[in-house]
Amino acid sequence: MIRIAIVDDDDTDAARTTEMIERYYAEREDGTRGKAYTITRFTDGESFLDDYKAEFDAMFLDVEMPGIDGLETAHRLREIDSHVVLVFTTKMAQYAAVGYDVDAIGYLVKPIDYFGFALKMRKVEDLVAKRQGVTIPLTVGTGTQFLSSHDVRYVEVLGHEVIYHTEKVAYKVWSSLKEAAALLEPVHFAASNRYCLVNLEWVQAVNGDTVVVDGQTLPVSRSKRKPLMQALAAYYGR
Repeated sequence: MIRIAIVDDDDTDAARTTEMIERYYAEREDGTRGKAYTITRFTDGESFLDDYKAEFDAMFLDVEMPGIDGLETAHRLREIDSHVVLVFTTKMAQYAAVGYDVDAIGYLVKPIDYFGFALKMRKVEDLVAKRQGVTIPLTVGTGTQFLSSHDVRYVEVLGHEVIYHTEKVAYKVWSSLKEAAALLEPVHFAASNRYCLVNLEWVQAVNGDTVVVDGQTLPVSRSKRKPLMQALAAYYGR
């Protein structure tokens, strides 16, 4: 399920974007034909942001709207949701470069043509897939603890124990970092050194030979710095 928001005050433009999404999924021939999706349309930025609960995976946001425009809507959105994949729609191409400070993956000029939309939608899907989590089954004592990858800040190995660090609890299991990496391979983790994997969605900064993960400073080895930076760039779609 991919949950899509369309924020556009123009009924005709919103209907066209909806038609593009429906056509895109109807024409898929790679095994995802008929994939479930939802579309929710909002007519302005205020109604979209009102009581926002970070429930969308992707959104198509009109730049030119009455009240708060798309750019202001995007800035306010990023204060509460850094993960939703954002695409601007606009009648004026000069807005092409304005979205990078809110991590937009690009823009579509109205009237939107299907070929350009399909290319952008592929990128949207790729990023949504990377940002969706996996469930990690951990053997703790005599039971199994199911942990969401979103809750894991980083994973480190000490001896023969792998430690999954969350906000308040560190779960220790008898395993290897290689096995942890295999569990987390579908999502957004990258090595900061040979003993540690960091969750890219919790990375706040990379400073020389350290990375800050949800306030925790961790070492970055020389060999892992470039791959880590490349992984972060891919995660944010840049």
